[in-house]
This record gives sequence, structure tokens and C-alpha cells, in this order.
Amino acid sequence: MPVRGTLAPGKTFVWFTAVNSVSDPLILAEFLSLLSAEEQRQHQAFHFDTDRHLYLVAHALLRTSLSQYSEVQPASWTFSCGEFGRPEIDVSVPVNELIRFNLSHTSGLAACAIARDVDIGIDVECLDRRTSCESIASRFFSPTEFEQLTKLPEAERQRRFLEYWTLKEAYIKACGMGLSMPLDSFCFYRDASGEWRIRFTDGNDNPKEWQFICLQPTTSHVMSIAIRLAQDPVHDVHVIEFVPSNQEV
Repeated sequence: MPVRGTLAPGKTFVWFTAVNSVSDPLILAEFLSLLSAEEQRQHQAFHFDTDRHLYLVAHALLRTSLSQYSEVQPASWTFSCGEFGRPEIDVSVPVNELIRFNLSHTSGLAACAIARDVDIGIDVECLDRRTSCESIASRFFSPTEFEQLTKLPEAERQRRFLEYWTLKEAYIKACGMGLSMPLDSFCFYRDASGEWRIRFTDGNDNPKEWQFICLQPTTSHVMSIAIRLAQDPVHDVHVIEFVPSNQEV
């Protein structure tokens, strides 16, 4: 596959695909061939076909998307995990620059975010997910977030809950700390311009170092991206739908 993009500083690329639209047996067979032996074992370990399918498409999406910015072929990527389990590109992979990524998937959607030399996190959730949003928010969200959630009309609460949830998950994943970071130690709000911002209750991080985007890539999903800014004041974020064909995998 030819390299199609450049990971310039200040740019983040987000690739997503509607999982249920990927059904061509030839494409699925090619996707399976891209996975490592360990990934293939994990793929086969799922009990339900839907879970196997979601895992396969998500990990093939990641490998294929990474190869848009490197000469490394999709099947040649290898990964290692940090102290808290965040996957990173293994040092054995011959890339000329530090490519950072994060992967997320939920019912019907897979997405990955890719950037150069910055911490990045992504999380996606299905709007049809049935949860007791007020009960969960009262236990895990900050008092401000819970108050803002309960002030909304009931019809709007599920979406706002998932916006908060995906923003929090994206931030935690970007930090690479896993669930060791309490969800109520920071809160999200919209500023006067409508941009999402973060506020910390413990003072352990700098809000000015972060950029957040929350959007709806499909009618059924919410997606949030967290980017730790380096020298650039904001990142130019490109969101791209990946529609696989036999010529692209």
C-alpha cells in the first residue's frame, strides 16, 4: 500500500469505520491475515460472532491506518504495552518518527487516532447503549458534571452522559494511566466558544496542555479525542471514514 499522508507536527488523523458494513468474505479473510499470531488467538477466543467481527475489523483498521503514514506494511506492525497497559508501537518497528496512536471500538463502530510524538486518546460509545446514566454519574463523575447532567431535559441526558464518558476515557487513555486515575478528579465543560475544556480538582495536570474534540461520526455513535499539545497551540484534526475494498487491504 502506498503511503498517503504525512504526520506533520500539529496534525491528528482519526480513522473510523462502520463495523457492520464490512461483510465481504474476501476482505475479512485479508483482514485476518494482517493480524499477528497473538491477535488471531484473541480473535478466536471470543464466544460470540459479533465480538470476533468487531475485534477483527478494529485491529485491521488500526494496522491499515498506521500504514497510511509509513512504509511499514499493515501485517508488519508489532506492539508493546506500557506500565498501565496502553499499547504502543514496538521499538523493533522501523519507523523514522515517533508515531502515537490509540484505538477504540464499540457496537457498530471502530476508530483510531494517529499523531506524531504527542499523547493521544480516543473513545467511542454507542448512543443506543442502555445505562443508568444518573446512577453512574453520581458515583463516578465530578459534582459539577453530575449537576449539569441532571439539569438537562431527560431526552438529552443519555447523549450528554456519553459525551462526558468518552471525554473522560479519551483523556485517561491519552495519559496512559488506566483506571488508576479517578474519574471525579477532573471535569469537563464547554467554554464560551463551545469548545470542550478540562478542569482538575487535584492540580496534577495543566488544562492548557490539552485539546478535546467530541463529535458524532454516525447517527448512532459518540466519539471523543484527547490530545496533549506540544509546541502547537491546537491540532488540526482530520476525521476520515475508512471504507475497505479488496484493493486497499
